[in-house]
Amino acid sequence: MISPQDNKSRRSSSKKTFISLLLASSIASTSASANSHIQPRDRQSRHRDLSSRHHVLGERDSGAVPGGFKIVGDSGVSAQMMFLGTEKTVYILDKAENNSMQVTNSDGLTHPAWGTSYDLSSNEASAMSVSSNTFCAAGLPVANGSWVVFGGNQPVTYQGVATKDAGNANPYLNTDGGAAIRMLDPCDDGNCAWQEGGDALTMSGKRWYPSVEILGDGSLIVLGGDNNGGYVSTFTQNNPTYEYWPKQSSGGIHMDFLNYTVPVNLFPLTYLLPGGKLFLQAAYKTILYDMNSRVETPLPDMPYAVRVYPASAATAMLPLTPANNYTVSLLFCGGSSAPFTKSSDGGAGFNVTAIQADDTCVRISPEDANPTYTDDDSMPEGRSMGNFIWLPDGTLWMGNGVNMGTAGYGDEKYSIGQSYGQAPLYQPAIYNPSAASGKRWSRDGLGESIQERMYHSTAILLPDSSVLISGSNPNKDVTFDQWSTSYEVEQWYPLWYNEERPVASSFPTSLSYGGDAWNLTYTPSDSSSDPSKAKVVVIRTGFSTHAINFGQRYLELETSYTKNSDSGEITLHVSQMPPNSNIFQPGPAMIFLTVDGVASQGKMIMIGSGQIETQPISAATVLPASSTVSPQSSSSSSSQDSSNSTESSVSSSNSTQNTVAKSSASAGLTLSTAFGGLIVLLGVGLTLMV
Repeated sequence: MISPQDNKSRRSSSKKTFISLLLASSIASTSASANSHIQPRDRQSRHRDLSSRHHVLGERDSGAVPGGFKIVGDSGVSAQMMFLGTEKTVYILDKAENNSMQVTNSDGLTHPAWGTSYDLSSNEASAMSVSSNTFCAAGLPVANGSWVVFGGNQPVTYQGVATKDAGNANPYLNTDGGAAIRMLDPCDDGNCAWQEGGDALTMSGKRWYPSVEILGDGSLIVLGGDNNGGYVSTFTQNNPTYEYWPKQSSGGIHMDFLNYTVPVNLFPLTYLLPGGKLFLQAAYKTILYDMNSRVETPLPDMPYAVRVYPASAATAMLPLTPANNYTVSLLFCGGSSAPFTKSSDGGAGFNVTAIQADDTCVRISPEDANPTYTDDDSMPEGRSMGNFIWLPDGTLWMGNGVNMGTAGYGDEKYSIGQSYGQAPLYQPAIYNPSAASGKRWSRDGLGESIQERMYHSTAILLPDSSVLISGSNPNKDVTFDQWSTSYEVEQWYPLWYNEERPVASSFPTSLSYGGDAWNLTYTPSDSSSDPSKAKVVVIRTGFSTHAINFGQRYLELETSYTKNSDSGEITLHVSQMPPNSNIFQPGPAMIFLTVDGVASQGKMIMIGSGQIETQPISAATVLPASSTVSPQSSSSSSSQDSSNSTESSVSSSNSTQNTVAKSSASAGLTLSTAFGGLIVLLGVGLTLMV
């Protein structure tokens, strides 16, 4: 049960709160008035017309405005869930509802689609067959690259009415998704399909709003959830257990934490820590959980606000870097301090749309000797349902969400439509975790979207470093009344998007835990570029739903460099992953080279062995010291030494030959000294990349 927040002395003054509210209202009204003459249905047609031009995948979009948004396509179904399956293909899932896109099952029956594959080169969506109702499911990839999606809701008919309450009418042809597991091996040719059904793809019980995390062996843990849908959990609906996938004989395992955090424990925030324990946060409670001993260790309560659904704060694991010794710190921003104890699975129980979203941010390092929440910079305004997305430069994009209310919907008509969230926010913000306190948030140069991204909106990072954004449907079924169902897909472009990108010689196709270093080369466009500030980063973009990107992590690999002062070419000597698979778990991820804050095109690679297993661990190679070499100077000096020796050695043919031989040996030694270590490392790099 949530305890009253007696310690909730808000850092924002009432004046600041009032100004924030006015700002949010101004943003919303300005954007709304600018498009007020466009009816929702006409607006969607207009956006589809604007998205007709395709751009070549792997090339920067010439129509991009740095810091701004661009409508690029139509998702086919509303993007309640979204993930990057390959460099070219995004996968989208919706709840079972009355989408106009149709799909035909293997039995020949046709019904509304609630799954698509989205081609990033053509910006076109293709329907995919999914039978079970995926409403409010969660997913992640396993170590071999397969994506697995867990849970959902009971089968429904029009307006989200359960089929059992509608005389078993089932025009959507959906089956019960509560205990369902769906698996997909991503592809780019359209020949992959969702696998469903059978004992291996059925959980121990129903889970609506579960959480999922990858474990150190590349398997998954699935936690919590409800039996069926509702605004918050109740003891009747609650499933206070967790289980593993691939399935284990243990089945569902009870967890006390998932009981005493009722009614606000749906999508419990869960992170695997380097030491092997889980960090869990729900309601105002926080614990560490030892999966081996099944022991819960209490941590301090979350201050200021509820961060889990339906408060739906933005959360992220801060960068894991050599500088911080890959220490985990977690960031929570926004949410709501609404009185959720008044709520039930039937609705909010109070006018939630009149309550302003929280604007605070807090951090915690769970493996510290005495973990505690510490205040961070507050956001520019209160925000519920905001998405944090890692950019390759090490900053966080914060977008989507609302300034008033929370996630969810109902029939109470508290404000506009069915939505429990109001005052949508159209402008993102950038959070820089390495900036000085008080200077971490910025909106300099950032534009506004013309799209409302409210309940059931999503966002993910793409290989070109833009952010793909879609979804929004705070309604029981498809509607074009305010706030309408959205099928628009848009991209947001970083401020440096149009700058010349660094080009890496090549990336490996996989990284191991420890082991031999590898090399890449690049030549910076600016001769004054400092190679010590170049970064090779690995990002898992995660499974985006309900303001969470399950599994999202950002890790910087250790590097040193050798600079050729004559050509300007830089050779980066790069470590493998840290020798601990809990720090960044096995499975697919993207790798980027970032130079002077500008990222290369990302490449999808595999982390670990590619199998669900105890991952092979090797000692990390010690990188060579960074250095600058001048081959031309070394060569000229050696040639001059050779010439002088030859001219002074004229006593006899034999003496001349001996002297020249010695000079050549001297020149070879000089070159060997300058390049010996580099040649060896290049050889290692080439071997790794074959």
